[in-house]
Amino acid sequence: MSITIYGSALSPFTRKVTLVAIEKGIEFVSTDLIPYNPPDNFAAMSPLKRIPILQDGDYTLNDSSAISAYLDAAYTNSSSSLIPDDPKARGYVLWIEEYTDTALFEVVSEGVFRPIFINQLLGDPLDMATVQDTVQNRLPEPLTYLENKITGKSYFSNNRLTLADISVYAQLANLEHARHLPEADEFPALMSHYGRMKELASVQHLFEREAQYLAAMLKQLQSASDVRAARDP
Repeated sequence: MSITIYGSALSPFTRKVTLVAIEKGIEFVSTDLIPYNPPDNFAAMSPLKRIPILQDGDYTLNDSSAISAYLDAAYTNSSSSLIPDDPKARGYVLWIEEYTDTALFEVVSEGVFRPIFINQLLGDPLDMATVQDTVQNRLPEPLTYLENKITGKSYFSNNRLTLADISVYAQLANLEHARHLPEADEFPALMSHYGRMKELASVQHLFEREAQYLAAMLKQLQSASDVRAARDP
């Protein structure tokens, strides 16, 4: 059976699904798909025109939460389940995933990642005023919530790695790529958890690939900018 994950290396939702697959030992192929420059059949592949997209044989699935749940159920063994069976633990893990996918994602994406990286990708100027306002005034609320939920624990649920941990890391990684990851003294429990996630071999490998992807993208954008400047002095 052949599995393909379509998405962008810097998408937190692609990152989440990719880490789920790696942690469960699932063999897959990653195929780059950027929503800002999508293929002609993008709407057919993803009715909401979002990434990631999973192709498992003749089975296609959209949405990172649905894909993560599918992978955890379809490729299961007792040692690698990322969504607990216990109803309360299961509900809690899915809630943390939902909170990070909505509340944290909105702030990080619209307030930090987009003004820096997506603006460059679209040829727009950096908006550091928005970034600064977000870091000072908007980001503390979701980070404080997660800080309170992880305080006194190594992992968010069942004292082991679950989808909740992967989901939180997947969003915070973009803050590190943007060089706006909070200091450890601001959110000590949350940053300790982030550091623990960074020790995972799967995370280390993926973060290195993402950093290389980002560096290549920025180099290409700078080269294009230099060409335009030389052509239109």
